[in-house]
Amino acid sequence: MPDYRRDAGFALLCGLGLVAYLSQTDALDTLWVESAIAVGVVGALGVEALFVLDTPVASLWERRGVRTGSAVALLTCAVVLAALVGPVVVAAACWGLVTYFALLAVSLCYQ
Repeated sequence: MPDYRRDAGFALLCGLGLVAYLSQTDALDTLWVESAIAVGVVGALGVEALFVLDTPVASLWERRGVRTGSAVALLTCAVVLAALVGPVVVAAACWGLVTYFALLAVSLCYQ
């Protein structure tokens, strides 16, 4: 399986979990809060920059435990922070994943 399919699968599962959380807490409307959109998009662009720039992140990502741990950490941190700050944190994480999928689509179009 190509790496992008594996990574997209992890991202999709995380996204479904986050949207399910927002649905269960009756907070789907937070997806349209401007600050959630901005934080999610900028955060995802920052994370993706770590892969493009000459950092050790890309080599660490190839470890199976890191990929799985990252997905678990994303879900756990989003839900814990949502309890402290509010569901807008989960909405920001959703927008981060949307940004990831947009970047993935663009990169696949130009391969």
